[in-house]
Amino acid sequence: MKIRIAEYGDINTISCVLAASWKSAYRGIVNDDYLDRLKDDHWVDFLTTGFDNGDHFAMILEDDQHIIVGAAILRGERNIANLISFYLLPEKIGHGFGHALYSGVEDELRNRGFRKCVLDVLGHNKRAILFYKKHGFTSTDEVIKTTLGNGEYFCNVYEKRVR
Repeated sequence: MKIRIAEYGDINTISCVLAASWKSAYRGIVNDDYLDRLKDDHWVDFLTTGFDNGDHFAMILEDDQHIIVGAAILRGERNIANLISFYLLPEKIGHGFGHALYSGVEDELRNRGFRKCVLDVLGHNKRAILFYKKHGFTSTDEVIKTTLGNGEYFCNVYEKRVR
């Protein structure tokens, strides 16, 4: 496994990883019609704009064959990082890839001087909530409403000190 900062040439692949992960992770949580219409290039404009503006950066996890199997997208302001996205290809979940990627993310946050990391996660995404709690995140009790397609969903906000 190799963890590295993403480059422009990785944008299309990162978008594909996110799309595959969403279609798997959110099945039964988010409207199936919305997930079925998600295109592999759904996040390309978002990633390109964020890279161009310096608004965010991404870290990727490659397997032993140098295939991108996971990605984390982050945005930072002052000393607080916002973990916008953290996804693995569905077949890589449960094999230590998520832990490896998160460890790399936390190292990078520490290197960049961030003191805290925040994220939001769909309230019904129990697997993700357990993952984040296992990695030291705690609930802030803040809830955010988001719209995906025609559905409204609630996300719980979590935070962690970066040490």
